Amino acid sequence: MNTIAIILVIGLIVFTIALSIFSRRFTRTTADFYLAGRKVGSFSNASAISGDYLSAASFLGVAGAVYASGLDGVWYAAGFAGGFMVVVLFIASALRRFGEYTVADFAFGRFGSNRIRLITVLAVLLTSLFYMAPQMFGAGTTWQVLVGKGFFGMTPYASGVVVVAGIIAFYVAVGGMKGTTLNQIFQFWWLMFAMIMVVVFAFGSGFNYPSALAEASKTPIVNTKSLTIAELTTPDAATGKTLYDSAATIMTTAEMATVDEAIAAAAGDEKVKIAVALPSKNKLHELRDMLFAEPGHRYNAFDQFSMVLALVLGTAGLPHILNRYYTNPSGAAARRSTFWVLVFIGTFYILAPIAGLAGISIIRDYLAGGGTITAANVHGLLVKPDQIMPMMAEILGGQWLLGIVSAGAFAAMFSTVGGLLIASASAVGHDVYEKYINPNASEAKRVLVGKISVLSFAALALGIGLAIPKFGLDQAYPALIAMMVTWAFSVGASAFVPMLLTGIWWKGTTERGATAGIAVGLFSAIAIIFLNIFQQLGIVGKEGILGFFGALTFPVLFTFPLGLLTIIIVSKIDGQLPKNVDEIWMRIHGTAHERHEKQHGLDKVGSMFAKSK
Repeated sequence: MNTIAIILVIGLIVFTIALSIFSRRFTRTTADFYLAGRKVGSFSNASAISGDYLSAASFLGVAGAVYASGLDGVWYAAGFAGGFMVVVLFIASALRRFGEYTVADFAFGRFGSNRIRLITVLAVLLTSLFYMAPQMFGAGTTWQVLVGKGFFGMTPYASGVVVVAGIIAFYVAVGGMKGTTLNQIFQFWWLMFAMIMVVVFAFGSGFNYPSALAEASKTPIVNTKSLTIAELTTPDAATGKTLYDSAATIMTTAEMATVDEAIAAAAGDEKVKIAVALPSKNKLHELRDMLFAEPGHRYNAFDQFSMVLALVLGTAGLPHILNRYYTNPSGAAARRSTFWVLVFIGTFYILAPIAGLAGISIIRDYLAGGGTITAANVHGLLVKPDQIMPMMAEILGGQWLLGIVSAGAFAAMFSTVGGLLIASASAVGHDVYEKYINPNASEAKRVLVGKISVLSFAALALGIGLAIPKFGLDQAYPALIAMMVTWAFSVGASAFVPMLLTGIWWKGTTERGATAGIAVGLFSAIAIIFLNIFQQLGIVGKEGILGFFGALTFPVLFTFPLGLLTIIIVSKIDGQLPKNVDEIWMRIHGTAHERHEKQHGLDKVGSMFAKSK
């Protein structure tokens, strides 16, 4: 147990809770609870958006993906950073000018249909749940490294999930968007400081980026896995070789002796897992070695494009990010916020791959020199790459740096899940309860429903986090946190972005077209993701049409065009535009002066009509 690290994390938690209690006075109305009164300045909102966006996938997952997969991991950093260009160029200003509270409000205001509001609410909730999953998994794995012990009979992993879910539920329910915003600003700058410190300490230890890159690319990438005895010793039907045989081609005699001892000690227990190192396959060039500086470790040619497209488009489809633009006082402020976001996250995503590369030599050399670490490792490599940041911190800076990094990891989780809970609560409380169940509810009751929604979705996030290891997903996918976040991006990109782009930029979009596009994009993306999971778990085979779609790690290259084409085709066939489409268009694209003149003209006509009566 790392005492100093735990004290720093507790300090972060106490400060977070204090900010939320301080913010209670600002959550009297729904505008306060969901949008912080629309009074968040550009720089502050940019910091909060960055904190909301830089989740556990960014802080733990990107460095872990680079550590495990080289160039294929770097695509995460490039895609995450590039995604905001779509937001700033095509969406941010229009959403803020349109006003309202949520993405579902935009859909209803643009197309005037209860049906599209409800399908948008469903898409918001499903996207948020997909995004909550990796945050909860990150909470459990970080707790394992930081504390290493559970409480009330729970495993360390489960304890971490429970603690993080409980804390976030409390501070979001108490502080609303105002408290969440203040916390996200603080949490962003903490995790940015933590990332900078790790990179600075790495260079201070003698790390040289060009030399390390050349060294890492001299030999093929090595995979690490924890496998049961049955998985290790069952021969492959095609080759007749076992994974034990494959491990023997990579690991030293001494390391294989350790594996043999573990097998003997397990005495046939099917639940015991043994860490081994395995050779990697090049998915782009099967006959070539899989080197660090080349693509192909994680993705085939199709998935290379699909993943980057998912990340670039997915940013524009994340409801908790889009909701933050409604907190700006104006469209111009929304544009300024996005400029600062690009500066902040661009800097972060330059540092994260550096940390991932540095971890290879730093961790290997430390273990080779007789050092020990709390994370599972084999052949000088971490079994779970997502643990690279806390392990590097402990090696480079002892308990103090481990504490800073661990607090940064928890800050990333708190910040993102807080935004997700607000987005989910607004979808249920504002878009469903206020609009359909009890439109005449008092402000106090509306805020209460919002808080109950926060607690309910926190409980769902808790359940998802606890379920992930039980299904073996952490063993089926390397760098699972980054993978799961990309699934959330895929769902958001497929469900929301076609509707947003056409709704904002094509006047001919109809309600039936937009509704059909959301449904097709949403459900096709989720179906392909689950097919891929089932294939990785051995439930679905690799033959036939199901096998083809199950082999798609990321569905966006199919599902985004499918959603877009659905909108265009159905809109063309339907042709039923909203009656007030010109007013809507002015609201979205008109300047402040034009919108004022338009409204003044409408008021004048209304006044003349009233006098004539």
